[in-house]
Amino acid sequence: MKAKPIKEILSDFFQGTDFQSINESISLEKEWGKMVGELIAKNTEITSFSNGRLTVKTSNPVWRNELTLQKSELIQKLNQIMTDTPIKEIIFR
Repeated sequence: MKAKPIKEILSDFFQGTDFQSINESISLEKEWGKMVGELIAKNTEITSFSNGRLTVKTSNPVWRNELTLQKSELIQKLNQIMTDTPIKEIIFR
């Protein structure tokens, strides 16, 4: 996920954004990099996390295919770390 501009963060703040979801997203992004390693982290980007659904953008179809084959293992590992909001599904794009 890309960093939000300060203008957008302040706008969200004044509209009552749920900061728990922001913290979960930041934690998830950090843990993703640690869990998958540097090579995969360089070729992927977490684009969204909502309602237990994690969307990950891959740099090319080869990475998408490889990670799809490892999907259940990745979900299991992430759920050991992310105990507050379990991940039900990972979508690779």
